Amino acid sequence: MRIRFRFIRKNLRYIYISAIIYFCFDYFIQVTHFLQCYSFVGLKSFLPVTLGLNFGLYGVIGELIAVLITHLLLKTGNIFFIQEIIIIVVMGLGAWFMWHLQSYTHRIHFKYLINFIRYIIIISFLSLICATIGLFVVNSIAFEEILIWSISMNILIGIPINIIYAGLMNLDPILPPLYLNGERIKEKNDLLYTLDSNAESFQIFVSKVDEILENANVDFKKIFTIQNLIEEIYVRILNKLPDAVIDIKANCDVNFSIEFIYIGKKYNPFILMKNEEEASIAGLNIIKHKALLAFYSYIYGENKVHIVI
Repeated sequence: MRIRFRFIRKNLRYIYISAIIYFCFDYFIQVTHFLQCYSFVGLKSFLPVTLGLNFGLYGVIGELIAVLITHLLLKTGNIFFIQEIIIIVVMGLGAWFMWHLQSYTHRIHFKYLINFIRYIIIISFLSLICATIGLFVVNSIAFEEILIWSISMNILIGIPINIIYAGLMNLDPILPPLYLNGERIKEKNDLLYTLDSNAESFQIFVSKVDEILENANVDFKKIFTIQNLIEEIYVRILNKLPDAVIDIKANCDVNFSIEFIYIGKKYNPFILMKNEEEASIAGLNIIKHKALLAFYSYIYGENKVHIVI
């Protein structure tokens, strides 16, 4: 129970992020009427699916909070308010569940043509449901507007954003409750491993990473860079926290992604300490110049380093 509660607290930030993003789009568009027909459709029509896919239930909750605030501030009609809630819930939760239903890795990317096709089928099906509801809740014009705006915005804006945010960064998706068990979580990553100060264990881990990269046809130069990067982070963490136990999550999809997770004292390995050796500085420069993403967070006693290269 404590673990589950901690998991929810850690993901509350997705509610805040989603609420801020949706409110900014919603308020601006409704005030300026930029690319908008009704208050519930327009340029922002890509947000329910995009935030739902990436942040799951937390994204949908954030959007609902945002639309409620906008409704109170701008006094939008109750019928339009209800229709927008329906669109957010159906498109957001529907896309979230349907994407993961037949996904082996559960990652949101468009590396293969089948993922484009699956995405278009999902948004078309969900848009048709929302448009049909709009036909009865609002009017016949709403049917056309919902269908056109939802499909077009999710293709023209939604796909590029998902490619950049979730695909290239290899971010871990938030799974529906149906998939929150050990077997499903392992499917998301090519490698799960636990490291400590044992040098032999580290060498075994590196060999497993090499195997993953070679199977993915990664060139030797990039493999060598990744090896140096992993060793640099591992050594820096143990130099500062010698008793640390590091949980590793690694996968190679569009790019190579690796996460170092360790409990205890706050320590950011990306920060250069005073009087560090030149070798350490060179190691950090590798991360600076080669990594697409180098992110550190410390939440509720958990250090997390996420690197994508």
